[in-house]
Amino acid sequence: MFKRWLFVLSTSYALVFYSEVLFWGARTLSDFLTTWFYYSLATYLFLMVVDRFRVNTLWSLFLAGALYGWLTEGVLVQTTYENLPMTISDTGLSWHTMISVWVGWYALRLALLNKSPLRAAAWSMGIGIFAGLWLPFWAYDLSTDVIPFTLESLGSLMSTFVPFLILSYWLQNRWTPSPFTPHLIEIVLIVGLFLLQFTTTVVGAYPIAWVVLPPLLVILWTGLRRHRLHGSDAESYVQQLHGPIRPLNLLSVLLIIPASLITFALSQTFGLTPYPQFFIYLTIVPGGFLMLVFSLRKIWRSPGKPSLHNRPHKLPS
Repeated sequence: MFKRWLFVLSTSYALVFYSEVLFWGARTLSDFLTTWFYYSLATYLFLMVVDRFRVNTLWSLFLAGALYGWLTEGVLVQTTYENLPMTISDTGLSWHTMISVWVGWYALRLALLNKSPLRAAAWSMGIGIFAGLWLPFWAYDLSTDVIPFTLESLGSLMSTFVPFLILSYWLQNRWTPSPFTPHLIEIVLIVGLFLLQFTTTVVGAYPIAWVVLPPLLVILWTGLRRHRLHGSDAESYVQQLHGPIRPLNLLSVLLIIPASLITFALSQTFGLTPYPQFFIYLTIVPGGFLMLVFSLRKIWRSPGKPSLHNRPHKLPS
């Protein structure tokens, strides 16, 4: 159990980096540690679902990522219900699923396992460029108390959190449990905490949550169950994203820092803000809905495993 929770905490750090630090930075160390703790509970359920439903395709991973996104935005906080229906995707699907899970948890970890560091370097530079284009947006958003970034503050942010991101990836690989088998007491406690938060806090603030979140979770469960029964028998991504990682591959993640700073500086120099941010927003929010529908369609249209009755038999000699 100790090793399993170390794996959860290291995984959660990476997800918090993409879900929060990359989204709008970090306000205080206390806020970050609190966020990391609560996100670890959602991360635990995400990893449990990945393992138990044998998530081993991008489409099933999107459904597992949607669980992570909707638990954070629909239970830990209540943004899912603030501007329906757009907030079903924004940010549970558009950011947490597509960026935090698909890119940060899957794509970059897969690239780190490659023999050459070039793939990890390319993903890291892409992430840095994305951050450098997105983060200047907060200078134009007056609805939050986030302090607008400068080149110096962005450099301080990235220089602080990216080295720990590298450590997180290394620890995830070192502490990967095989399989990820939670104790029943752990499951009851974590699910119970989410249910308590949902029924006492979320529903009190947004009664419509009763008819939003439970049906969405049923849709995810139905799709994941279909995948487990009819999908590939390959190991889940918890096991697949594990293997020897070359030190140079891990060091290539540092490219996030210069890529983000150079892009930020160019954006400020040429006065690009807020147009790149509008483009990102108008791409990823509809994209979240489209990927949800497409993932469910891919899973339900998959041919499935051949039944014993339909398998060809050898003729007797």
